[in-house]
Amino acid sequence: MHRLLNAKILLTFVILLGLFSLWTYKGITETGIHVDLARDLNEVSNLWMHKIVWLGPMTSANFPASPIYYYLLFPGLILSGGNGLSLIVSQTFFALFALGIFAFFQLKKSFVSTILVILTIGLSPWWISSSSFIWNGHMYVSWVLLALVSLWFKKPLFISALLFGVSIAINPVAAMALPVLFYEWIIEKRRLKNLMHILLGLALPWTPIILFEIITKGFLTRHWLQYPSSAGITFIPNLGNIIRLINTIYLPNTIVAIIAAILTFLMGSKRERYWLIFISLPLLFLAFTSPLRQYYTLGLICALSFIFVMIWSSKTIGKIILVIMIFLYTQTITFTPLSFAGRSIQRMDNAVNTFIQNNNLDKTKKYAVVSVRDTQNSTPQADDFRFFLRTKGINALNIDEYPQADNLILFVEVPNFKWQEWEDWHILRFGKKRFLSNQNIDGIEIVMYEKE
Repeated sequence: MHRLLNAKILLTFVILLGLFSLWTYKGITETGIHVDLARDLNEVSNLWMHKIVWLGPMTSANFPASPIYYYLLFPGLILSGGNGLSLIVSQTFFALFALGIFAFFQLKKSFVSTILVILTIGLSPWWISSSSFIWNGHMYVSWVLLALVSLWFKKPLFISALLFGVSIAINPVAAMALPVLFYEWIIEKRRLKNLMHILLGLALPWTPIILFEIITKGFLTRHWLQYPSSAGITFIPNLGNIIRLINTIYLPNTIVAIIAAILTFLMGSKRERYWLIFISLPLLFLAFTSPLRQYYTLGLICALSFIFVMIWSSKTIGKIILVIMIFLYTQTITFTPLSFAGRSIQRMDNAVNTFIQNNNLDKTKKYAVVSVRDTQNSTPQADDFRFFLRTKGINALNIDEYPQADNLILFVEVPNFKWQEWEDWHILRFGKKRFLSNQNIDGIEIVMYEKE
């Protein structure tokens, strides 16, 4: 019996490790440095420079999320010695951790259901995207699953609320998975005490924002009241959100989804049926709002999928359905060849490293950094290049510090761009400049100036 248990644990570990490898590979090979990732690289590089980051990613509601997102990425950056790929690995690790915690609790009950649930969730296209592609609009999904697992296995409500709080602090759209938490609160005794625990758990991940508001006497709130935003959401009848949600889960059509929901409801226990009812409440919101971006619904998709597969995994017919779904999911998986083309982390990092070595950059000096990514110069902040310089010991300044800089480095990614005749306000902040050198490294023109 002991050997059999060890064999089950080992097989579960191997499957989890295989999934982790899949997510990591896809993240590394398919992730390009877009504006949001460049922002993330910049903020974690501020932490690398021992600066406090008070604010998280700006949401479409014109109010920032909590910076806990950056602090969660920082340990991986330290352990990797400043490697940008660590952000991707950190995100896949949190996904692994979520499914690993589930396996820890469920393996004691049923080995078969544990494996089926892990594979169904871990191979689903929406989970692979959420796990592999670094972004706060994706990372929050793993924390939603962690919260659901904690709640499902009846762990203290404070722990479940804290995990939900982390997911919401990473991206507020995670709140759509909250109804099941309040269902569990309703059926528990000592409601007032538990309510205090829930509110504390939800609030703790927002501590940096709360402290920032205290220090600045409510700057963010005042700014939002002056420039309020509804995140582009208007309330109109719209079934498109529901249809996109169904398609994301990979169900054939709405009719199949309705039949599956009814059968699942009938198969479930009393508690499971109430979970289905409560987690379905946000669908009413989706049915009466303007079209939303897909990432808005990923947390809700995670909650719905988790409840469905947990119910199915306890029934023979459900296990057959899960096996079919796993087979279908495996058919959708593609592997991009390992290459360093485009704006990949590897290519940009290699270019910066070569530049530092070729010019033997003085690490005692301060550098202003500007980039030209496209002909419209849409993102001249050079957030990504600042990260790659800082993690190699170069003191790349933030924009407000540019007047203090000794040198200016200009990264031009537009072929045949007339950089000799170009400048913008970031360069003007540096002040009068004198040309020092320029070189082309892997298609990137890198120009360096010094102060006159």
